[in-house]
Amino acid sequence: MSKINVEKIDDQKKLNVLKKAIEKHGLSYVSRFIGVDRSTLNRYLNGKIQRIPNEVVEKASELLTADELSDIIYGLRSTDVDPTTAISVIVKAKKDEGFRNFFLTLLWQELGDYLREPSNSYLVTKEDVELFEKLVRQEKSKKTAQERINYLRRALAELGYELTPTKLKEYILDLSEESKGRAEHAAKALKLFIREIIKPKSPRIARELYESFKTPKTKPKYKHFIPDIATIKQIFNNIKDLGAKAFFLLLAETGLRVGEVLNLRVDQVDFEHRIIHLGKVSETKRAYITFLHEETAKWLKDIYLPYREEFIKKYESSLKKLAEANPTQGINIEEWKSKLFPFREDNLRVEIKEAMRKILGKEFRLYDLRSFFTSYMIKQKVPGTIVNLLQGRAPPQQFRIMEENYFVISEIELREWYDKYAPKLL
Repeated sequence: MSKINVEKIDDQKKLNVLKKAIEKHGLSYVSRFIGVDRSTLNRYLNGKIQRIPNEVVEKASELLTADELSDIIYGLRSTDVDPTTAISVIVKAKKDEGFRNFFLTLLWQELGDYLREPSNSYLVTKEDVELFEKLVRQEKSKKTAQERINYLRRALAELGYELTPTKLKEYILDLSEESKGRAEHAAKALKLFIREIIKPKSPRIARELYESFKTPKTKPKYKHFIPDIATIKQIFNNIKDLGAKAFFLLLAETGLRVGEVLNLRVDQVDFEHRIIHLGKVSETKRAYITFLHEETAKWLKDIYLPYREEFIKKYESSLKKLAEANPTQGINIEEWKSKLFPFREDNLRVEIKEAMRKILGKEFRLYDLRSFFTSYMIKQKVPGTIVNLLQGRAPPQQFRIMEENYFVISEIELREWYDKYAPKLL
């Protein structure tokens, strides 16, 4: 089957297709494959026969890859293609029927397996949330409706407005460790959202999302895997992607929640004074600050931040085009640029879990790095109160009790505990 419509290309490109096939496979093989003798092929190449029959070019095109044909016909080299180019291709395909047919043919031939593989990811839009709020206010009591809305908003924000079975399962498990009650409310809100909003639009995805987690009723049965510091260092050293490496480094050395690290903005990190300003207060947590080791702050500033800046420069124009093409998605470019980790969470997880499998032959949850931090500190006789303060685990009520009992610790003292006892990977 021909990969191109030869009637749409000029004589020079037809000749280039034939030349490339002969250059790649040799004159004798091409002669046998096409069914044209060598002398005739030579006359085509030498220009002694000006017009090459379409059927000859079609057969020759079957000997070339999609990249090679693209280079000849559109003058693009795959090494030069970036997301901006990809979006431009889609725009052209929407406007140009001939190009669209060519593009879709190549897409199915070269990436058919990927296209047939179903996606299990759902991107939540502003309209989805507004519709959910409207529905629950109509069907639930005022108190229940507001409760569902509040828990859904919080869950979606912490999940980055992208729902996948893996993210949902881990999110509910993580919440269960913090507060079984909150996990139950969040699960109910998410299941209602999936059933009422996602299912009518994408039944298959909705089913996978709905069945990926259970509404917590009893204490979770998940058993923590707590690796030792040597294993953590091995995993860190085997993470290839710099973004994932930095993400893992902060999770291991701070013991913060995955969502807290993922949602950090650059302006929340003081690299000079080695402080992370979380400034988060809720019913179950109160995290003011935590710290960075000196080597970590230097590595992040000298190695990671330049990589992050290059990443943003590379993809900013593509994201702007995506935002313009999808105004209802609510894509906030400035918010994305402000994030310490402007990457897709699933990509970070893939890189980290690949290193886990290489070292351990299995995976463990990223949330277990929080347990690792706690265990590492407690084994060194660090008071539980100090560990709770560093990890943002102490609720406001506990702070009031500590203040009433004259428990006061300065930032300098808290930093000393961190510098001396917190795990170090560098």
